[in-house]
Amino acid sequence: MWVIATLAGLVGLIIFVLCVPLDAALSIDASGRPKFKLRLVWLFGLISKEVSREKKKPEEKLKKKRGIGFRNTLKILRTRGLLRQLKDLVKSLLGQLKIKELAVKLNLGLADPADTGLLFALIGSTTPFLSLPSQYQIKVQPSLSDETVFEGYLHGVLRLRPIKLVGPFIRLVFSPAALRVVKILVLSKWKKK
Repeated sequence: MWVIATLAGLVGLIIFVLCVPLDAALSIDASGRPKFKLRLVWLFGLISKEVSREKKKPEEKLKKKRGIGFRNTLKILRTRGLLRQLKDLVKSLLGQLKIKELAVKLNLGLADPADTGLLFALIGSTTPFLSLPSQYQIKVQPSLSDETVFEGYLHGVLRLRPIKLVGPFIRLVFSPAALRVVKILVLSKWKKK
């Protein structure tokens, strides 16, 4: 009896943890050399990880591991139904993303000020059709100098609830296409031995 209660409690805990939203704060600064920063926050800020672009230290040469090979990669990509399953997974992932905040400020300019004017005539004609909520602050300004200019920043916060992705992942893992990929991988490892 206590085993069933323990398993039920564990399942309940996993479901609760998957219901907690995951926030991703993305910042891109394009003034000078572009800088990229991504911060993942989960469990109401208890777990956070910052991902930024840093120079990697040179690693020692390790033994070369054999991958699955080019021929097997082509077989996997040609697997009937796999691309459709992956497309459905990406579509459901993008459907679950919610934009909490968005702030964009850009200065754009082309080498010729007349070209910049034409570009902003096109941008200006489309802005009345965009009805953006108040938490989105987008500002694009022209730079009418005689040089190409692209500078500014972007800051956005995306929210995702991991529990909503369980269904699409289960559909992908147990699809016939995924089983065919597993068969290809197992046969390729078996033939190498």
